[in-house]
Amino acid sequence: MIENPRGKLEQARLYLICADLEEARLDAALRGGVDIVEIMESEASDAEVLAVAARLRPICERHGVPLMLNNRPQLVEQAGVDGVHVDARDLDLRQARATIGPDRILGTSAHTPTEIDAAQAQPVDYISIGPVHATPTRPGRPAAGHGLVTYASRNSQLPFFAVGGIEPHNTGAVAAAGGQRIAVVRAITEASDPERSAMVLRSEIEAPVDFLERYRARTEASNAAARAKLSPLEPGERPWPLKASVALAGLSGIVNLIAYASGAKVNGSSLSGGEIAAFALVAFMLAAGMWQRNGVAVLAFMAVLGIVVVLFSLFLIEASNLLGVLVPLAFIGVGGYLFWKLIRVLGRIQAPSS
Repeated sequence: MIENPRGKLEQARLYLICADLEEARLDAALRGGVDIVEIMESEASDAEVLAVAARLRPICERHGVPLMLNNRPQLVEQAGVDGVHVDARDLDLRQARATIGPDRILGTSAHTPTEIDAAQAQPVDYISIGPVHATPTRPGRPAAGHGLVTYASRNSQLPFFAVGGIEPHNTGAVAAAGGQRIAVVRAITEASDPERSAMVLRSEIEAPVDFLERYRARTEASNAAARAKLSPLEPGERPWPLKASVALAGLSGIVNLIAYASGAKVNGSSLSGGEIAAFALVAFMLAAGMWQRNGVAVLAFMAVLGIVVVLFSLFLIEASNLLGVLVPLAFIGVGGYLFWKLIRVLGRIQAPSS
């Protein structure tokens, strides 16, 4: 049990409901900003619930995050967790409070305005309201919609978490309806990157309702999550996109010098020595800079790649035969793919060493 779990509710914004979640995924979600975790194992035996709590509790304690059980107040003390969420239809809330004691968290659910009003007189610390959207977690229960969120924001003296089908793309609507806290299941438990998902969800519920401000907050959260995944290049490390770019820049300089030396012409005119020398010099400088893992050189080469992709896109528009289509497509595909791969390389070059 963590210190002062009920005090954690004041700042809590993101509540995770999960079953038997892997330790690494839970740790990632907590790093991303989850404030409260609830174990919901409806079909499991008491022994199985205790076993899951024993695995997940040390992770939550390390992050200072309350760990809750669902509908099993009699196991709270034995499990050493920080509280319980109970459905008022199934269990007596006053009895649940007496069972877990005054220092642990007690929450309940409300699905209608009447239930929200009734919960205010109960010995609970918070309520969850919903489902806002239809969700497979609660099959057969109709969506309550955003109107219930607005009602709670105007009438509940208790902290409340909106729950039910909430994901990053619709969290803004919950915030606009008056919600300041959300509870999720699949948005994190089924996410490919739980940490990033938690960060984005938290940024969405914390951001102002103003569209531009929400967009900025969402972008910053996504960028921060992406940066957190980057590790700086090891001494001497040169990923294959960097080596390919060095080779391509160097080869382009050499090819142009050879073409000039052999007297090659473009549209009947000989190549300008000054222009060829300048282009070759830039190409070799870019190759040398990228070999030294210089971020400016990589960025400049990416700009050149972008120009090449645009030019060949224009060539594609004017293509009059199959070869005229295939060659630009090849340059666009290869150039675009290399540009995309260099984005991560540039990020790793710019990543702080600690």
